Amino acid sequence: MKQLFKLRFLILILLFAGMSQVIISCSDEETGEDEYVGEDAFVLSLAYQGTDGNFTYYTVQFDDVMNGSLSAIGKGIDHLGYYTFNQVDNKIYATGGFELTDIIAMKKNTAGELEESGGVSSFSNSLNDVIKGEDGSLVAIEMSNSSDVVSLHRINPETVSVQDSKTTAVSNLTDLTGPSYSGMVQAGNYLFVSFYISDPATFATGYTDKAQLAVFTYPGLEFVKVIEDDRTGPIGGFGTSSGLIKDNSGNVYALSHSNPANGYSQFTKEAAILKINSGETTFDQSYLFDFNSVTGGKTTAHLVYLEGNKVFAEINMQDRSEQGAWSDSPLKPAILDLQAQTVKYIDDVPEHSGLGRKLAATSLYDNGYVYLVVPEDINSYVYRINTKDYSATKGAVVEANFTAGFFKL
Repeated sequence: MKQLFKLRFLILILLFAGMSQVIISCSDEETGEDEYVGEDAFVLSLAYQGTDGNFTYYTVQFDDVMNGSLSAIGKGIDHLGYYTFNQVDNKIYATGGFELTDIIAMKKNTAGELEESGGVSSFSNSLNDVIKGEDGSLVAIEMSNSSDVVSLHRINPETVSVQDSKTTAVSNLTDLTGPSYSGMVQAGNYLFVSFYISDPATFATGYTDKAQLAVFTYPGLEFVKVIEDDRTGPIGGFGTSSGLIKDNSGNVYALSHSNPANGYSQFTKEAAILKINSGETTFDQSYLFDFNSVTGGKTTAHLVYLEGNKVFAEINMQDRSEQGAWSDSPLKPAILDLQAQTVKYIDDVPEHSGLGRKLAATSLYDNGYVYLVVPEDINSYVYRINTKDYSATKGAVVEANFTAGFFKL
């Protein structure tokens, strides 16, 4: 199962990496410009493919991402393997994938340098995701097709040590084989986990007629129930971890797309966003953000909540019937209004390929702007998107195969 998962993930990575001719092997002996160590640093986790085909991720600070070029050669903290990155408060957490089962924290020291600050490697499977709970704890999940349990963990963000863990039998979630993780948020007294059904052997998605998510207590992590809605299809998809988002009032939104470009072998319902009102554990039957009515058949697998009912999205500009399987493309950034149910495209950014990764980690929202790395032909560039007037400015060249994280510390 791990090997097939790895293969699917590598297909996405190689499709993206193939757009860049940057193939660099970094070592401690290589030197570059001094890494920025001042205040309010932009931090990028940049991936480089070595001559052996493996990727190494370098997490590096920069003072300016809108001019010149950005490179990690001879700088930063390196991690060899297949990692994902998430920022929670003043730390960045790297979690391993496939055979790796660790979580590593990075933060600034008193000199302004990035340093590792503890980690855990005792999990049975790779962590699918790490989010921040409203009590300040980290919440992590293991949900593997090869396991008959779902494991939830509360982790101390300072010591990066496990505070509490609970396991729930997969049979409580579904009688089907192959529940796959697609998103997680914590709101009030509950933790919500979305999933879809994907065949462990072929990754085929033969069950696309309803949305499902599991409800757990918080902070107890005890299983409560599964809720369903047949107005749309499964929530989330492969690798993006954006099936669920939460607004500033504690309302939870669930994204359904069934995109072939993001791991679906079929689609049988219209793409839509559902809502769970703050404090409740059922879908609001009066709310349905129908993508077909506002985009003419376009969908998205990528959402990041901004503020004021606004969401940053990467819209797939091909109808689902035309999308390339596992391609995560062609994408166009847009701002969604969850209340008005409108879509505003960012016309200054060209259509591009994605990574099939969590957009909340690979983009940065800061002071009214979204920063995003966009591949164009050979090179990739930072774009700074104004979320108020929907304009964008092209910035620095990014000298890497791809960007796995974009943060600010």
